[in-house]
Amino acid sequence: MGFTSRAGGNGATTTTTTTQGRSFVTQSRQQNEAMQPAVSSAPVEIEAMDGQRMTVTFDDVRNFICKEATIAECRIFLETCKQYHLNPFTKECYLIHYDTKNSDSASTIVLGKTCYMKMAEAHPQYDGFEAGVIVMDEAAGELIHREGSIVYQGETLVGGWAKTYRKDRSRPFYEEVNFSEYDAKKSLWVTKPATMIRKVALVHTLREAFPATFGGLIDESEVPVDVEAGFRELSAEEAAAAGTVPPRRRIQKPKKEEPAPLAVEADEVEGDPFANAGTGGDEQ
Repeated sequence: MGFTSRAGGNGATTTTTTTQGRSFVTQSRQQNEAMQPAVSSAPVEIEAMDGQRMTVTFDDVRNFICKEATIAECRIFLETCKQYHLNPFTKECYLIHYDTKNSDSASTIVLGKTCYMKMAEAHPQYDGFEAGVIVMDEAAGELIHREGSIVYQGETLVGGWAKTYRKDRSRPFYEEVNFSEYDAKKSLWVTKPATMIRKVALVHTLREAFPATFGGLIDESEVPVDVEAGFRELSAEEAAAAGTVPPRRRIQKPKKEEPAPLAVEADEVEGDPFANAGTGGDEQ
């Protein structure tokens, strides 16, 4: 916002511009949260894919998953976990705040390592996939599409490719992705670049093959930050309070039964030539 003021005497004009600082934006954001109905922050009951049931509060999300999350983001995150049967405490789903310098930017829901495949395999029309890497053979000057995620010496990793099949489609969903577009140069992108770019390609085809299931979700291999940076593991007491793990039951092992003494008939003793062994020799 800007305004113009006139100085007296010489008629000079001075223009002063005032901008809304971050403190004002943050204050407005907090006021908007306070004005939301109390019911919007009610705990959410979630049943995970493994059958575990838990009740998760907004404070749980802020304490263990994403401390910068707003009330609206907590609600959307928990409802997403509920809809897709994801356990937010076992790294199946993350709420990521990308911009660490600006707490007012939005957070993003990111799926964990195996959730895409678990959810795809649960779909009745899923019919498998193929995936691999694209490498450049420097000596031969040849571009190679290889299944798997191995890159040999003398080759340069260029990208990844994948095909996802549906039982009700005549053609597979195919995708190629460029390594340079996704290389975050940190975390697993440094130690396992071929594995990561292969997974990005696979996730792309799964999203195209099953838009109703994966349309608004992002995989951890697609984000340029460490998804576990803001994640905190629950202690045993906290996990039990949330209901994420069943109470431990003490399992008593059955007592080892001693074999019953061998019953020997009298006539067997009389006819046994070793019956008197150890008694000092044969009786005369």
